[in-house]
Amino acid sequence: MSDTNTPTPHDADPLELMTRAFDSGVGVILESNDFSALLAHLQQALRPLAEVGDAGAEDVARTARALATHMAYELWNTTPIPENHFRPRKLPCPERNAPCPCGSGRKYKQCCGGVDRPALTQPPDDMLARVLEHLPPERLGELVARGAPPRVLAEIAEHWFDEARYDEVAGLLEPLFANPARLDERFAPAASLLIATYAQQGREDARDALIERLKKAPDRGLRSLALQREASILADRGEFPGAWRAFRAAQRLDPQDPTFAHLEVLLLMAEGRKEEARSRANLWAADLLARSPGKEYLPMIEALHAIVDAGEEDDEDDGIDGDDERTEEVIALLAALPGEYPARRLVLHIALEGIEPPIWRRLEVENTLTFEALHLLIQNAMGWENAHLHEFSVGDYRIGNSPDFDATFDEVVLPGEEVGLGQVIDRHKGFSYLYDFGDGWLHRITIEQRLPSAPQRAPAVLVDGARACPPEDCGGIPGYQRILAARRGEAGAEGDELRSWYGGYDPEAFELAAHQRMLENLFEPLD
Repeated sequence: MSDTNTPTPHDADPLELMTRAFDSGVGVILESNDFSALLAHLQQALRPLAEVGDAGAEDVARTARALATHMAYELWNTTPIPENHFRPRKLPCPERNAPCPCGSGRKYKQCCGGVDRPALTQPPDDMLARVLEHLPPERLGELVARGAPPRVLAEIAEHWFDEARYDEVAGLLEPLFANPARLDERFAPAASLLIATYAQQGREDARDALIERLKKAPDRGLRSLALQREASILADRGEFPGAWRAFRAAQRLDPQDPTFAHLEVLLLMAEGRKEEARSRANLWAADLLARSPGKEYLPMIEALHAIVDAGEEDDEDDGIDGDDERTEEVIALLAALPGEYPARRLVLHIALEGIEPPIWRRLEVENTLTFEALHLLIQNAMGWENAHLHEFSVGDYRIGNSPDFDATFDEVVLPGEEVGLGQVIDRHKGFSYLYDFGDGWLHRITIEQRLPSAPQRAPAVLVDGARACPPEDCGGIPGYQRILAARRGEAGAEGDELRSWYGGYDPEAFELAAHQRMLENLFEPLD
């Protein structure tokens, strides 16, 4: 309990005086449940505010009584009382001709009711926060039992967290999660904060137990949140296969959550897959800009690129030189590629192999683009998530991720960011693009036309297409066929699980305009 009799210095800031009076007044209400005690306390606490200029003692006393009376009713009628299910016990203001409650013996309209007063309305959340400051730790659980809103509790706990009051945060939020069956999306901010609090306290067992409870919650968003935290923890331990399994499971539960961008780039950087992290950051940037062409997601996009840039700066500090890591064969092959070639605009037909009816896209691209750029274009055009390694095969050339990554076989793989389309395509009629070496999504790319270069147009455009690409990590073509069978009701017990995971997937869906915007955003500056 705060000391309600602390004297107020006369030279204090008026706003500070009012704040102190509010806080100490709440303490008097909770301790005494007596309006007259509150009024007497405020008359004393607010007296310095009335001592202005050459005011005489009588004027000072009258002004202090008026301020105290109005604040007393404001506080009394807005202070949530724990014993009243955290609702105020309302007290009506006096009638105009009733005796003034200040004790002057005059009518209210001739006394405190006739004095101009500032508006003192306080938001309910602020008042609940003031009450919590006066409750002993053992009573914090009453907030949950008596129905305090989880959002409000999370906001209060966040302030305490910023002040490193971790024990109090845990005491306030833990009762919220005693029964997982009643949890829904309203509890997400509190769940995130409690997990972070356990980490600050070094209570790993409590943190892991909470994550397990959240994974059993009926709300998909909460289960996704728990799996995201699990992915982060496993990555910190270096257990990356488990981290990625948790990440994919979380993404299936809540695929539109933009916070996956941050987590995925962090996981890739932690695993040392820095080129993939940069590619994925670019893809997420395009996706987020397509969702909201304004600046809503710009801070998140800037944060993604900052994560990647910070990792590259660390490499520079460690004295790592990318050229030194390349094999002599890679360097020789790159040097042998033609530096000049005729600029052309290519019309590419891209189709997934082994699937009928076909899943396809048609692109126009300048052959001055790199294969890394074409990779990002295909990812956006098809609807992939850029979550795995990739590789192009053009004649004898294999082009893909930077040589920092292991090749699938022993052949040399050229880094896609350093090879232009026009340097290797030459007279080839087509080539292939393999995405995700596990699921093995092979794309056949046919060069339908070679048009004159059009530098005045966007470097690449999506012209047409049909059908949605399969879900990520579904098990390749066999897994895709099982999903289709489950949609038709043919997959037995397995079908129930598949439908719960992929119930929102529509194999026939393809929104050309949305994918076109994503490609356009790849070539727009972020600032």
